[in-house]
Amino acid sequence: MKIGLVGGTFDPIHRGHVLLGEYARQQFHLDGIWFLPAGQPYFKEGKKVSPAADRLAMTRRALDGLDWARVCDMELRREGRTYTCETVEQLNAAFPQHEFSFIFGADCLDQLDSWRAPERILAGARIIAASRGSGADHKAMERKAAALMERFGGEICVMPFLELDVSSTLVRERMRDGKDVSDLLPEAVAAYAERQGLYRDDAPEAEKPAADPAAAAAGAQPSFSAVIFDMDGTLLDTERLFIDAWEEAEGNASPALHDALVAIIGVTRERSEEIIYERLGRDYPYEARRLAVDEVFRRARENGTLPVKAGAAQILRTLWRKGYKMGLASSTERELVIPELEAAGLTGYFDAVICGGDAARGKPAPDIFLKAAQAVHTDPARCLAVEDSRNGILAAHAAGMIPLMVPDLIPPDAELRALAAAVCPDLAAAEKWIAARET
Repeated sequence: MKIGLVGGTFDPIHRGHVLLGEYARQQFHLDGIWFLPAGQPYFKEGKKVSPAADRLAMTRRALDGLDWARVCDMELRREGRTYTCETVEQLNAAFPQHEFSFIFGADCLDQLDSWRAPERILAGARIIAASRGSGADHKAMERKAAALMERFGGEICVMPFLELDVSSTLVRERMRDGKDVSDLLPEAVAAYAERQGLYRDDAPEAEKPAADPAAAAAGAQPSFSAVIFDMDGTLLDTERLFIDAWEEAEGNASPALHDALVAIIGVTRERSEEIIYERLGRDYPYEARRLAVDEVFRRARENGTLPVKAGAAQILRTLWRKGYKMGLASSTERELVIPELEAAGLTGYFDAVICGGDAARGKPAPDIFLKAAQAVHTDPARCLAVEDSRNGILAAHAAGMIPLMVPDLIPPDAELRALAAAVCPDLAAAEKWIAARET
């Protein structure tokens, strides 16, 4: 396949970046465009650059709904300085079936001979350089391209491109001054930057908004900028499936078995085994039952019948587009969580996924939630945790998060109601509760 590459610091990614990729795709009949947020660009050293996680999150939101575009985080995962020549070589090694074209603006072409190893870039990828229109500037770029090809080899094509009057610097300046940026940024990107408070720190101290003492005196509940979801029983209706499958495998389910299965909801598989043996005896055929249940879940994933909670996709998409950082904190093992999220079509909404095995202790200990907060670079006190189970609410509270309970199999008792900021009957009500706090 013919793949175009649009790289940049993307601090933030703006409409001009997206338009550049789309125009090059059409003009050169490319099969897709990959956007590569830079890791540690050497030319930005000494300058303030937003965290990689934020730049990646904004890039993903900018490309939402564009079937021809995808995000490649290769440079963000590489340690040390970011050099385009290394990116080209890494891409060719990882994807030998593709032909790559790097899509540059006019300023990048002007600087190409000062980059590290331009000959290595041109040996691994064609360059498509966007000129500012079709006049004298275009002719000058064609001469520059010819000189660079004679010196370094490879292929450089120049395409006319009337850029939008937009730059990341302009976006940052407008946001610093509290001005509207809807004409410069995709809606979801603008919402993310605003909600996460990006670029406000560029303003002088005297210009920064002061804290509202009246709200503090009134004891207003803390706001949140990240939402961490549990998976089983919260987004997927898998806890009911789990119990039904286990009891079917048992053949003669008893109240004692049912109570034991309810007790292992929301805990790690290792702890589940301990609880089953504690309650049902060391001779209970735990492994055989687990294998039978795993087979039921495997078939459900493959057949597309994995039950998704009503309103799950809606609340995730709404919060994602409103600019909240999104995390998943599940006690289930990663090798099961990722396929189940993919089968349910929910994977793309999460900026970070923390699973059983990623933390030292499972719920009700706070470890998984603390890891999730760290992964989305947010103070736990600024995280809303959406949970269905007792163990989940206890873990979220212990982590210092704002627990929101959406009960599944077991209704909350007085203790859980006291710990939760609210108890909502379903995800639709949870979405409304969150929206009410935004007004």
